[in-house]
Amino acid sequence: MREISKGLEISIIPAGRNLGFAGGNDLGFSKASGEFIVLLNNDTVVDGNWLDALVKRIDSDENTGIVQSLVLTKGIPARYYEMNGTINLLGHNIMQIFKIGRDGAGEILVATGCSMIIRKSLAEEIGGLFPEEYFAYSEDTYLSLKVKFRGLKIVHESASVVHHEGGGTSGGANSPLYFYQERNRLLNFLIFFKAGFIVKYLPYLMLNFLMKSAVSLLSRKYSFIQLCRAYGWLLANTGWIKKERSFAKSIKKVDDDHVLGYITSKITGGRNLFERMIDFASLAYCKMAFIRIMENRK
Repeated sequence: MREISKGLEISIIPAGRNLGFAGGNDLGFSKASGEFIVLLNNDTVVDGNWLDALVKRIDSDENTGIVQSLVLTKGIPARYYEMNGTINLLGHNIMQIFKIGRDGAGEILVATGCSMIIRKSLAEEIGGLFPEEYFAYSEDTYLSLKVKFRGLKIVHESASVVHHEGGGTSGGANSPLYFYQERNRLLNFLIFFKAGFIVKYLPYLMLNFLMKSAVSLLSRKYSFIQLCRAYGWLLANTGWIKKERSFAKSIKKVDDDHVLGYITSKITGGRNLFERMIDFASLAYCKMAFIRIMENRK
């Protein structure tokens, strides 16, 4: 049994400027020398067995690329933690999708950057953790897609418990950080999936913009200005996206359908009749377009 030291040796690395979650963790990764890289948000309190459980789980299977903790976020009902979630085709989290085994573990698609562990050797093999350009939000999805396209498993570990305050730095839809939320969710699909998928994905890009633009006129849930900034960035930076697509292609060991099989077509989660109609239309489109999401696998 691997013994985890209870003592901590902390190094403070001055960055000189605000690098965001992505750049800050990249800086720490560049200075790290251990066997594992562990990410942990600053607005968390961990249980005593938090780290030991992560190491034990990732040590148990060489085909496991990342292990995430059970992150209990303030304000989210306990029932949502009975199963694990995934992302939909707009990059949003959809809860209660993947079953958790009796041993507290279960395979998932996206590990939360709030608390996760990855082998340093694997991170180096796939080009590090995150692009600095992501700054914040959905960078954990980016890393998870790199690992998933490598053909490795991403696992939830219930024995590693983290209590998360959540939302402390977002500042709401009118914050400039909302730009990163919208852009990065979509950017992950534009980077990792083949051109044939991107053509089929265009209706989702349009739906996302139209739907959120309309809601932004009626509420403060979305910001029309930041939404336009996000789409403007995507149009203005096709060269950077093309470079990232080339890199993503170079590290892939499995095809698109393998990874799409962990993504849901559900847009809303279907809590009422209107939402169920939207989810039904999304699934129908995926079937007609032969997009092999989890509800439409071969």
